[in-house]
This record gives sequence, structure tokens and C-alpha cells, in this order.
Amino acid sequence: MKTISYLPLECELKKHRMTKTRLRKLTKLSSATISKISKNEDMSIAAIKKIAEILDCNIENIIEFEDSAKKKGMK
Repeated sequence: MKTISYLPLECELKKHRMTKTRLRKLTKLSSATISKISKNEDMSIAAIKKIAEILDCNIENIIEFEDSAKKKGMK
């Protein structure tokens, strides 16, 4: 099973020298939605679209899929 990782978004934020607080203010997303980034939880496509628009990037610069077995250290 695949899980979502927002590691590419974390890298994109560093590239833009932007904090998650600043991202939240610019996107007008809730703090609960922004907190999903750190927890690698699902968020709506609308939220991802807003983030991509603010960062002027594509979806692959925001999310990636990981094997959940690999994440748990299984092969």
C-alpha cells in the first residue's frame, strides 16, 4: 500500500525560504490542514492546488508516494 509523503514540499519550502506559518497565511488554509504536512496525512486536492499556486510549482514538487511496508522498515 502506498502512503503520502510531503518531503518534496518541505524541500520546496526551504528552497523558497518559507515557513509553514507563512504558507498558511498565503494560502488561507487552516492550521489543521497545514499540520497534516508534518504528519504525512491526506489533504484535499484543493489544498494541494493552492500550495502549488503559491509556490509556483507542480504537484510532484509537493507530494510523493512511498510504500508503507518500506516506511515501516519491511522489505
